[in-house]
Amino acid sequence: MGFLSKIFGKKEEELKRPTVREDVNLIKTMEGHLDRVLGVKFSPDGKKLVSGGFDELVMLWDVESGKPVHTMKGHDTWVECIDYSPDGRKLASGSTDSTARIWDAATGACLHLCKGHDTAVRMVAFSPDSKVLATCSRDTTIRLWDVETGKETAKILGHKSYIECLAWSHDGKRLVSCGEEPVVRIWDAESGKNIANYQTGDTLSHSVSFSPDDSLIVLCGRDAKVKILDAASGQILKVLEGHEDAVRSVCFSPDGSVLASAANDERVCLWDVKAGTLLHTYRGHTLEVQSVDISPDGRIIASGSDDRKIKLWGIR
Repeated sequence: MGFLSKIFGKKEEELKRPTVREDVNLIKTMEGHLDRVLGVKFSPDGKKLVSGGFDELVMLWDVESGKPVHTMKGHDTWVECIDYSPDGRKLASGSTDSTARIWDAATGACLHLCKGHDTAVRMVAFSPDSKVLATCSRDTTIRLWDVETGKETAKILGHKSYIECLAWSHDGKRLVSCGEEPVVRIWDAESGKNIANYQTGDTLSHSVSFSPDDSLIVLCGRDAKVKILDAASGQILKVLEGHEDAVRSVCFSPDGSVLASAANDERVCLWDVKAGTLLHTYRGHTLEVQSVDISPDGRIIASGSDDRKIKLWGIR
């Protein structure tokens, strides 16, 4: 472990975790990280899951067995974020060490070290064609990297404060980003130009995503709310309330009908997008839940938590 991880990790080791009755929809719990799990993401075929954590590790898991396939080391401090390329061939991770790494999903080998950001990399995201990796940082920049070479191809400027999250549109033409500013910014992916800015009222947004048909944008943050916006106008269509603390992660199901969210209140929630209603609350984690993803077949939710565990839940 790096210096910072040792300091913060010690507090985690001493913390006594209460027991919680686990939801009946729990499929399995995957254990292997040595500290907080900060990111989880399914492979395109749903057979694998990649995770990153406070222990500086990137881990690839077999979903059916719940066992790790590869454990990847290289970052100097904790791994803030991870992604799985849409073609299933590569993994990406971003770290507080200011770098992103691109890994071979088949072998676990590090293919490229992407250096350019001045401070923590908060989100990594592969383009829909798997050719470009987008990263954002607390240095207020978005950077684009060629996946095959690991070289930086563009730097996007415009944010005035920390950028916490970004995502590609599914057609690959736009990027959405947000963070410490109360605004969502839309970018033309090819030119890097800022093409729209939508006021959100949030003081800190942790996660953002386009709906599968790119008509909606969902974001969540410090105010414990999940907001659904019209992607064309920026109008806030629905505000989903039910979490009791900051919402750390949110994602659409593959068909766009439901959302999953994870929060500091130790809960994972499932929401109906059209109605804006809470469908189910999954309990079982004993510390803050940092990340959530829905499997490609829309049947399983994966969540990663500060309790060092990854849990898989069946969608009701």
